[in-house]
Amino acid sequence: MPYEPVTLGFKFAIRLKQLTARDVLVVTCPACHKSYYVAPHILLERYHEHRPIESFASDFVCKRCGNRHDMSWRIDRAVGPEFPRSA
Repeated sequence: MPYEPVTLGFKFAIRLKQLTARDVLVVTCPACHKSYYVAPHILLERYHEHRPIESFASDFVCKRCGNRHDMSWRIDRAVGPEFPRSA
């Protein structure tokens, strides 16, 4: 399933409740360049829906190299014939 980057606002203001079921949080380690794809329902099990994503981004840890600093993240949304691009 193809994904395309989506902008939901300023990075520090995006809250967990703004993510849809089609979204995925892509967390990338700057040290080893490993990317992790995290579904919103996994994050909702751990964090409150009104919490900004940037506030718990410091909790991300790379499982490959153990890096805890400067983990970058972005939001991608699934697109395809069954998903309209406008929603």
